[in-house]
Amino acid sequence: MQNDSPSESASNHTEPDSGQAGFSAEMAQARQRLQAVSSLALQQFEQALSAYQSNNQRQAQQVLSQLQRAHDFEVAMDDHCLDMLNHTASDRELRLVLALLKAISDIEQICNQNVQIAQQVLLNSTCPPSPQQLAAIDTLATPVGTMLGLALAALQQSSTAKAEQALDMAATVNQCYGAILRRNLAENSQQPDQLDAVLGANWVARALERIAEHSVNLARQAIYMARVSRGQSARIELQPRRPR
Repeated sequence: MQNDSPSESASNHTEPDSGQAGFSAEMAQARQRLQAVSSLALQQFEQALSAYQSNNQRQAQQVLSQLQRAHDFEVAMDDHCLDMLNHTASDRELRLVLALLKAISDIEQICNQNVQIAQQVLLNSTCPPSPQQLAAIDTLATPVGTMLGLALAALQQSSTAKAEQALDMAATVNQCYGAILRRNLAENSQQPDQLDAVLGANWVARALERIAEHSVNLARQAIYMARVSRGQSARIELQPRRPR
């Protein structure tokens, strides 16, 4: 009986350490996958905007062809996180896995919005946007792109500073989005023959605004994960959505 006690005690001490090491390795692999799908989403975003600005249908088709790859990333990440849930040994680990699942869902939605932008290129083949509309979209796309890049970097690097920078840009994005809608409404009343182009610009602006919303979610997930990793318990306070 006395000989068994030390071994049992040692076993009790080594098992949690082994489990923690296993979870750390799985989390490192999950972060690698997260970085890969983040890079894809950012590249797709840049390609979609370039296709819209230059009315490049071939480039738009490339964006559409990448949607399946983004979906495959999301499925693989879901499976990986579900496997991690089977090995989680603490509330902290559970929170980190659930945060990853939410983040990957937002990234996939960003890829879907990128496709919405690219589809407008194909729909606008007979009525492309005017130079004024392109310039207006650019005023919105610039802060949205910066916001997206900061949010993805914050998530990958567990950087609360970059996440807060992304959140600070939300007000600018909302102002630019509202200005585009008001301008297009006035333009539509003055030039009804340009209705298709105006509607197309509105859809692109809408997609950019949704990308910004998902970027807000990613930034908040990054802050949450950083706090949980430091042993702090915190809830995510999501930005209230505006009435649709």
